[in-house]
Amino acid sequence: MNVLRWMCFCYLFITYSCSTSDYLHDLGDDYILISESNANQFISGPNDTTGNGLIPCTVERFEYDNAYIIAKQKDNPDCLPREDYASKEVKYWIIHKEKQVVYGPFDWETFMRKRDELGVSLSIGK
Repeated sequence: MNVLRWMCFCYLFITYSCSTSDYLHDLGDDYILISESNANQFISGPNDTTGNGLIPCTVERFEYDNAYIIAKQKDNPDCLPREDYASKEVKYWIIHKEKQVVYGPFDWETFMRKRDELGVSLSIGK
């Protein structure tokens, strides 16, 4: 596990140091928002083996606390392989940080039901 964290740190350090417009936002428990541009923002974490993020770009809004991350996301054809690009519909996600579980993508109604079921108090608006 320590090797994986070290590799992620090295990757993020190299990626971050190559561009002054890129930035990282620490979301706690080894989760991070990576912003390479306004259109290329994604959330990565301990289980991200793809390099595309646990929540792919483009993350438009997010909120987090000690237990959860919630996000509003819209597919971006510049970030995903052509076969993975479905539409520009808005999708919603929940990450349970302690369990390292990603729920989603959801439409708004399903997201709200899952958020209530998990007892998440965060809100991002429709």
